[in-house]
Formats: sequence, structure tokens, C-alpha cells
Amino acid sequence: MKKQLIGFHLLNNFTGSPQVFQQVLLLAKERGFEISLFTSKTEGFLSELKGIKFKSNHYKRSNHRILTLFSFFLSQLFICVRLLKYKKVDCVFYINTILPFSAIIMGRLLGKKVIVHVHEYEISPRLLNRFLFWVVRTFADQILAVSKFLSQNPSLFPRDAKIIHNTVKADFENQRFFSPKKREEFRVLMLASLRAYKGVNEYLQLAEMLPKLEFDLILSDSQEEVNQWTQSLTVPPNVLVLPMQKQVIPWYQNSSLIVNLSHKDKVLETFGMTILEGMYFGLPAIVPTQGGVEELVENGVNGYKIDYTELEKIAEVIGEISSNVELWEKLSQGACQKANDFSRDRFNKRLEEVLVSA
Repeated sequence: MKKQLIGFHLLNNFTGSPQVFQQVLLLAKERGFEISLFTSKTEGFLSELKGIKFKSNHYKRSNHRILTLFSFFLSQLFICVRLLKYKKVDCVFYINTILPFSAIIMGRLLGKKVIVHVHEYEISPRLLNRFLFWVVRTFADQILAVSKFLSQNPSLFPRDAKIIHNTVKADFENQRFFSPKKREEFRVLMLASLRAYKGVNEYLQLAEMLPKLEFDLILSDSQEEVNQWTQSLTVPPNVLVLPMQKQVIPWYQNSSLIVNLSHKDKVLETFGMTILEGMYFGLPAIVPTQGGVEELVENGVNGYKIDYTELEKIAEVIGEISSNVELWEKLSQGACQKANDFSRDRFNKRLEEVLVSA
């Protein structure tokens, strides 16, 4: 009889953590696991999986924070009840992110091996953050972290975390054969959620400072939300703002540089998936100086580490890269080489060690 893997992810969408979990589940399926997945009914990367039993966790996000929090805890209660049927089943619980905490607790109570794949450095409110990390430290058999930075999170101490750097989807991996070249039109690209701490406002300011260059901003939000945001401010004429895109490869192919302007004083990126994706297309990157995302960039090799507070310096560096073909080519080659450090082969090898021992 096949061993079962019961997976848990709170909100299915087109962001980094469900994308990585998709890779986990695909590898587990290839290695012979029978998989059941508890997640939301929303559309996302986990919707694309075939041959997996989907089970709704009844979680719904709301524009009202109180309602979202209520749905979150109700979802956890629902999961607790549903998991009782696995008491006598030979299975492993694989929890993606620290949010499905009831699955972590129930897994231990039911005597299952509990693997927690941590993507967060901290969440709000602070009380919930402390509780969730306490659950992970107390009940997880094995903790996985998406970066060296995250593995050293004080909230995980004294537990050790195995580092498994994120990787890209197969269609991005195939871009290893993509030959980057200097585009006639220099385009800067940023992909982010519509949150002030992601640097979306600074991105518009940057475009104003460099009116001769083109800027694309792809947001992981609906068209309605994007419209509300753009109507509340003035978007420079050299900026194209787009809502969530299911297919982003063409945007990477047509870009010359990728940036991440997250506010390190508000949020520390634990990895930086869009930066890695850009590197597969030979895109030099500008990223913050702290967090997991800085592990992807070496100054002067495949990009630069500059904080959003130094916007004038960022503009100066972008201006230099856009006007110096030799510099761009050097950084582009460095990006392609750096992508090898985060290949799917390395990801699969590290993850397979975990699944074999499950």
C-alpha cells in the first residue's frame, strides 16, 4: 500500500509559498506518495495539480481583518475534526507555512511525522506570531526553512531547521537555454503585492526619476484593487501597472532588470522568488541589504544590494546599467550563473532526503 502524504496550505493563490509547495507535492507524487491536500477553494498554483485529492479547509479571506481572523480560526477547528479519521492511517503530515497550526498539533497527537515548511520570518499580530512559532518549535518533527536567513530566525530557537532554498517551476528551469541579450528598450520590472511595505510607491518615484526608461509593475492583486490604487495617485507615463498575471514569462523575457524594493524595516523577505525567476532570464537584480533575498545577489556580480531608503542611489545604478552595455552583459551572465545555485536538481535532492525519511 502506498504511503500517504497529507498536505496543508491555508490560502491557495499565485504567490511564492504555494508555488514552492506545488513543487514539493509533484516530487512526492513522483516518489510514490498518495496525496491529499487541505487548502482553500481559491484559484492558485495548487489548482494545477492532477491526481491529488483536494479537501477544502473552508478558509476565506475578507477585506475586514476581523472576519479573516475568524475564518482562520474556524478553518483550524474544522481541520482538527477532519483529521481524526487519519488516526490509524500510515501517513505523514506536511504543513506548508506556519499558519495551518491545527494540523501541526493534531499530527503530533495522532502520532504522525510532522514536517513544517517555514516561509515566514514573522507575522502580525505579534501575539499570533509568538503562538504559531511556539507550535512549530513544540510539535514539529522536522522544520524546513527556505533560506539561511530564515533558518536563523530567533523564533525557531533552539530547534534546527534544514535549509531547502526555493526553486522555480519547470517552465522557468527550461529557460536555462534562453540566451539573454541587451534589449533595444531598457525595461525595469517589479512583481509585488499591493502593500506599501513592498515598495510600490517608491517604484513609481523611481520611474519619475528615470523618465527615459520603461517600468513594468505586476501586482498579485485583482484588477479592481489595482484600479482603486492607481486612481488614488498619479502614475508616471513610463509605468505600466498590471493586475495578477497567470503567465509572467513574457514579461521576464522583455525586461532588462528586476528590482525588489521591500522595506526591510517593515518586512524581511525570506527568499525572493521573483528575483530568482528573473535570473533565469539573465536579469540583473537590485534587492534590499537584509533578508533571504540578499542571498541571491552578489554586489557587482549579478546585481546590487541597495535599500529603498537610498532611492537616488538606486536610480543612479539603474541609469549606469542601462547606458553601459558591457556592465549589463557582465551582470546578466552573473545572473545566469547564480541561478545554478538554486536549481530544481538541488531542490529535489534536498527534499528527497526529507521524503525518504518520512
